[in-house]
Amino acid sequence: MASQFNFFALSKRKQLVVLTILALALFIGFRVFEALTKTSRAQTATVNIIQIKRAEITQLQAVSLDKTLPLSGSLNPLDQTLVSARASGEVQSVAVREGQAVSQGQTLATLVATTYRAQYDQARANVTSAEQSLKLAQQDYQNNVELYHSGFIAKMALQKLDVTLQNARSSLTNAQQALVIAQRSLSETQITAPISGVIAARKINPGETVGIGSVLFSIVNESSFEVSAPISAEQVGQISVGQTVQLRTPGVTDAFTGTVERINPAAQAGSRSFTVYVRVNNTGQLRAGMYAQGDILLSSKANVLSVPASAIHASNGRQYVYVLNNDTIEQREVTLGERASEAANAPTEITSGLQAGESVIRVDLGEIKPNQKVEVVENSGESIESATTASKTTAPQGTLAKIKAWFTRKN
Repeated sequence: MASQFNFFALSKRKQLVVLTILALALFIGFRVFEALTKTSRAQTATVNIIQIKRAEITQLQAVSLDKTLPLSGSLNPLDQTLVSARASGEVQSVAVREGQAVSQGQTLATLVATTYRAQYDQARANVTSAEQSLKLAQQDYQNNVELYHSGFIAKMALQKLDVTLQNARSSLTNAQQALVIAQRSLSETQITAPISGVIAARKINPGETVGIGSVLFSIVNESSFEVSAPISAEQVGQISVGQTVQLRTPGVTDAFTGTVERINPAAQAGSRSFTVYVRVNNTGQLRAGMYAQGDILLSSKANVLSVPASAIHASNGRQYVYVLNNDTIEQREVTLGERASEAANAPTEITSGLQAGESVIRVDLGEIKPNQKVEVVENSGESIESATTASKTTAPQGTLAKIKAWFTRKN
């Protein structure tokens, strides 16, 4: 059984050693506690920094403010047509396919013309016969006129010959008209392009039978397009013929320009909107049926300071923006002028409160406060990290190093 430790039973020398060890342990514990406390305080001494992408900041410059009105619609060819059969019969040949460019008057298809050619030949023969009959009637009439003047025949006989002459002339006229009809019918066995353009649809093949009025081809001319767009009754008064329209369409990199050409004076039933027609010259990349979006230029004002509408905040009847001032956020009250459009990020004129060259936060970043510190990061980073904690101190290592050295000393 272990004996109980008795401090007072020790010699004075051993008591001194024990007290020395206890004092040293207390000292070491105090210094360790002090070091750990300082480290904890250093770690909790933090600074809140908000990070913002460069793309979320705009630098003010005096630019032109274009007031616009958005519109959208499909690109429809300004010149297009359906080619229908004007004669019935069997299709003999087809000369074109979809996507092929054709010129006005070019042959697209041919019908079997046997019957129509026979009708034409018969009509031409009838004309020849009527011409000969008329010639004989004229000669007979002239001969009898001389006999009448010589008193050899009665007037009634001459009048009968005159009627025969008039009938011969009518017969020739009828034959000539029939020849025109037969010639037209024969020519219509050749299906030709009424306009220049591109074959958009081909609906016949050789050997098929078509009737009069059957749709054979669709041709579109892609040199010019027209965009028809609905405009509300409240906005149509701002539009006039000749205004410029900037347009964009998916799949085409470059924007293109159009011109307001017509405005429908009657509102559409139900929507009560008015249709505006915008003419667009093809840049070479546009195709029929593409969906286009753009803006009608209503007015333009030069040398204007503007910010995106998304940068403007409102509170208690006042408007303000957040300005970066020496890496610190400053809330700046501003006075607004005209707004370019109703788009969420439309440029808005600033008439007072800002100066050229100042940097403004262009998007709504949520809860940010004046006098907050800002760190601008590259665009590849997060859009914002609210209340980012950045520790700027490290725990002092001197005391802990000394304690470790004291315990490891050999002496």
